[in-house]
Amino acid sequence: FDVDLERRIGLAVGLEVAAKGGNVLLAPTINLLRHPGWGRAQETYSEDPFHMGAMAVAFISGVQNHVLSSPKHFALNNLEYKRFELSADIDERSLRELYLPHFERCVVEAGAASIMTAYNKVNGTYCSDHAHLLADILRAEWGFRGFVESDWILGTRSTGAAIAAGMDIEMPSPICFTD
Repeated sequence: FDVDLERRIGLAVGLEVAAKGGNVLLAPTINLLRHPGWGRAQETYSEDPFHMGAMAVAFISGVQNHVLSSPKHFALNNLEYKRFELSADIDERSLRELYLPHFERCVVEAGAASIMTAYNKVNGTYCSDHAHLLADILRAEWGFRGFVESDWILGTRSTGAAIAAGMDIEMPSPICFTD
């Protein structure tokens, strides 16, 4: 739990991305580790929102000296099994107390330039189409001014609903949606 070291790591990684001609780093992965079988377990920091937020803020603060950072996967991406169809059904209090504080810190404290949405649904709505998450919370409450991008492959499930919810960039996919 060394935030100074994590900031230096962010500085080094950001410099490497810039040296290779990149301008956005699709990191850090800041979903809470809830199951060891989750496919991104090795990429995330912990199962604790406070620890996650502190480490992510440090990393982003380092990276963004050189390139833009995109914390991911917004939100509740914690299971690998059926991640493209899964609905993480949750009450508002648990959402805000457990699954969003570290994302908020990335936006408010670190000034993250971008946010990547998750594949899953939250309470029955895909994250890329989720107006409550993207418009109400991320943009209106937290004051996010950056761009929202989908995850790859099946990260976006619509055109109109995603745009209306606040999605800015659909990452490449062999599947095109036109509704």
